[in-house]
Amino acid sequence: MDREKLTGMIKRWVADHREEAEQLVSQLVRIPSVNHPPDGNEAEYQRFFAEWMAGEGAEVESYELSEVAGLTEHPAYMNTRNYEGRPNVVGRFFGGAGKSLMFSGHADVVYEGTETWTHPPFSGAVEDGKLYGRGSYDMKGGMAAALMAVKCLKELGVAVKGDVYVESVVDEEHGGANGTLAGRLHGPHADMAIIPEPSNLVLYPAHLGGGIWKATFEGKSGIGFAGEELVSALEATVEFANMLLAFNNERKEKLEAPHWWKGRRLAEASLLTIYSGDHTREIQEKTPASGELNFWIEGYPGMTGESIMEELHEYLAAHESRYPRLKQCPPQIRPLIRYLSASEMKLDEKGKSFLHAVMNGGANVLERPLAPPQGSPFACDGFMFNLYSDTPALILGPSGGNAHTADEFLDLKGYEQLIRWYAEIIVDWCGIEDAKG
Repeated sequence: MDREKLTGMIKRWVADHREEAEQLVSQLVRIPSVNHPPDGNEAEYQRFFAEWMAGEGAEVESYELSEVAGLTEHPAYMNTRNYEGRPNVVGRFFGGAGKSLMFSGHADVVYEGTETWTHPPFSGAVEDGKLYGRGSYDMKGGMAAALMAVKCLKELGVAVKGDVYVESVVDEEHGGANGTLAGRLHGPHADMAIIPEPSNLVLYPAHLGGGIWKATFEGKSGIGFAGEELVSALEATVEFANMLLAFNNERKEKLEAPHWWKGRRLAEASLLTIYSGDHTREIQEKTPASGELNFWIEGYPGMTGESIMEELHEYLAAHESRYPRLKQCPPQIRPLIRYLSASEMKLDEKGKSFLHAVMNGGANVLERPLAPPQGSPFACDGFMFNLYSDTPALILGPSGGNAHTADEFLDLKGYEQLIRWYAEIIVDWCGIEDAKG
């Protein structure tokens, strides 16, 4: 079939099925698949996902992580979670002699938070071209787009040569990614993968890494009636916070950013929470004896959590005269989650060919110059593909906003464009034999 004609057919099909596409992502959002470590509520979502794919003729497998040989012994496994009743799901569409492609996304979402929502967080409500709800943008919109792209090609009678897999994994949020690791060990093993993290229709062949650490401080509490020397853990905690902000500023100036991030958002360090003193008392009558601070630091490919902590300690040692309270009350630092490694897809002949196909599809759909491929401003589970499997992963997902906070939303125009783009990628990468109509 004429390639230009097929592009027009895809465009018309997606426009004709706009309401169905909105209903699908709304249904996914209305299932509150919240991750609350060490447990998670993905089971109902995964059942729906599996049933939808089976209803569209896919070969579907649902498996428990405990069934995956070698998972808990793998060096990238994080042994702090419970996976009972939290299966991974994968469906296979089309198939034959062509190149294979996997869409891999996470079923879990972060909790709805304590902020005020304009629309209920699990409503999937539509208003002014936006679909609201927790997970709509991160990343149920992207996964719904993959499902609708497959359905589009099936209903158009396009005979796709290669296997197309749609994989929904558990426990990606909060430093998880064991579900993604299980998928890489269990298979299937596609030639290339797309992770539908919210990229605002920008190609991310690379992504940042990041981790959360806790710094604790133990001082000497009391009131200095007799001239006792007191050490305020609160003051040490605040001083550490100021030190971290200064470290962040100097690090961004001195650290050589890989080309994916040059001229764009650089790896950051940021404060998350600060606690000190007795929270149950309204009035504190003595110097706080303890303090704690949680913080997040990002890194580039090749960095580790250990190397980032070495950076931080070296900075503190070089500037210790600026932070006298930290000398009196030194921080004890420990990780709260695994370090999510940064990674980049391998741009060998196969990788370049795939990226070329993706960019061609985007040009057909968006009808404007594409933003150049770049490094993502966030960490994700892409490293489980790029570092621990033979399947390179590209990040490409929907437009929207407010991920992880109130009024998270999916931009519906961008969602429609993403469905078309995914369909174009399947056609160009996996190949077609014929099409009806």
